[in-house]
Amino acid sequence: MKILDGDKEAHKYQIKQAVKYIFLSAFFGIGFFFLGMLIYKINSDEGNISTSEVEMERMSIGEENNQQIVPEAINSEVQKTEKIAEPEPYQEALYQSSLQEEVLAEESASNTSSVIDGAQLFYQKLAELEQQAPLKENKAKIEELPQEELDKIYEEELPNNVIVENWEEPELTPEQIAEGYHIYQRHTDVKQLNIRPAYKPAYFGTEPVIAVVIDDMGIAKKRTADIISLSAPLTAAFLSYGTDLDAQVAAAKEAGMEIMLHAPMEPYSKADVAPDVLSTQMSPEEVQKRLKDMLSKFPGIKGINNHMGSKFTEDKERMQAVMEVLRKEDLFFLDSKTTAKSVGKETAQEQGVSYASRNVFIDNENKVEYIQKQLGIAEKIARRNGYAIAIGHPKSGTYEALKQWLKSLPEKKIKILPLSDIVKVLHQSHI
Repeated sequence: MKILDGDKEAHKYQIKQAVKYIFLSAFFGIGFFFLGMLIYKINSDEGNISTSEVEMERMSIGEENNQQIVPEAINSEVQKTEKIAEPEPYQEALYQSSLQEEVLAEESASNTSSVIDGAQLFYQKLAELEQQAPLKENKAKIEELPQEELDKIYEEELPNNVIVENWEEPELTPEQIAEGYHIYQRHTDVKQLNIRPAYKPAYFGTEPVIAVVIDDMGIAKKRTADIISLSAPLTAAFLSYGTDLDAQVAAAKEAGMEIMLHAPMEPYSKADVAPDVLSTQMSPEEVQKRLKDMLSKFPGIKGINNHMGSKFTEDKERMQAVMEVLRKEDLFFLDSKTTAKSVGKETAQEQGVSYASRNVFIDNENKVEYIQKQLGIAEKIARRNGYAIAIGHPKSGTYEALKQWLKSLPEKKIKILPLSDIVKVLHQSHI
């Protein structure tokens, strides 16, 4: 070890050591820099050689086929080939995700178009059915469309529940109601009570009354004519897109039937091919315009009910738009209750619109025995509440069952009334 004499010598030694470390650091730094550049150049040259080989091979193929090869296109195609041959996991996931989004977008667009404008689809399917139907006397006249096929193109599946407003008992099954279990036996004469009612209870007379509404009128002309031929005070709910509506409506009126608009409303199912359907995708203003257009086809009617509508009747904003039109036109609303979550009653009360709801669908099965049983349920509801509202359709089984049932009513002391008569009493009684 070198021994330093004095502070001056020690200071010089420290400076020399510092200079030596600086030069060594600079030397190694420059060396590492050039080494890195050399490695980068080697890798770059290898990539260019590989690409050049591909280009030469493709260009030779192009010359044989008299095709012009663009180098930039070759580079792009090589890159695509490399990505497809060895996809990274995240790239594959992104690709699959984009495919799913495209499929969902296409399905959404398809559903939207079918809801908003189903006229072409409906009449196309109806024409196909007519071509397949048997002909009478070799003439181009439809004898009878297949009911089960016709139902599929303009009807959603209807619920089979039974509805009675203001039950004191728990909800009962159709089987229990059919057995008469639900009949309420604890009636009390209001005159014996020391109270003054806030409103007059609904009273329909000494005999129970039933309104039988026949939906979907005007499409299947033969079956519509069958129902009209019953010449009974039924309520005929005509769809807005039937053909020869004026003639069919006039025939129904002449037979003693009350006329209603059976307004198509959007369902949850895909049976939304009704040309005039009211959709939840419409603005409230569009809903009102479409409804007014439908009403213009049926001058002088007193009310409407919903065709399908399990989705639309849950939409409060659009149901309010419907009720505003009905209030201005002084029309009632019959809620077909295709969904338990319908806001029909709530929005009708807010707008002061006369309201009623159906109690029972009578022909979910097109069998005479089944329909007679459902009519029996309507009778029991009428005896309990004073009235009942039953909804059916122009089906072959419904026609046969009603033809028999209507004859039995005088003996049963039950009256058939137009629906508007029942709705008027209910509205006056604040029900």
